[in-house]
Amino acid sequence: MEKRKVPKAAFDIVATAARHIRELEAKALGALHEAGDTAAHREGLTRKCLLLEALPEEAAGALKDASGASGPVDAADVAAFAAGLESFAHRAGQALSLESVFFMGALLYPEDYQEGQPNDLERFLDRFEAA
Repeated sequence: MEKRKVPKAAFDIVATAARHIRELEAKALGALHEAGDTAAHREGLTRKCLLLEALPEEAAGALKDASGASGPVDAADVAAFAAGLESFAHRAGQALSLESVFFMGALLYPEDYQEGQPNDLERFLDRFEAA
């Protein structure tokens, strides 16, 4: 299946966020399991959700640039990318409004997730490529 193309700047913003989310999660779990620090755990997961919630706005300017390095980017691809970011942001907002550490932690991970697999955001990015 051919990957959809989106402006490189927008792709890079989300890819950087995906890496940062992995770092936040690792630090949050470390705080919980190694130090028993539930406040630091909650703070890390809250930051993860805030980062997800901000993605549509962070990428919006870059998505407006419909010309990629390899030529024009299809508007349908850009719309699909933007819709995906909105979905992630919506779910993150729900987790924040519920103040549920469980929901915040489970966000991005399907029930059958196994350690080492890509999370939902990483799988989303795999369907696109920078143009």
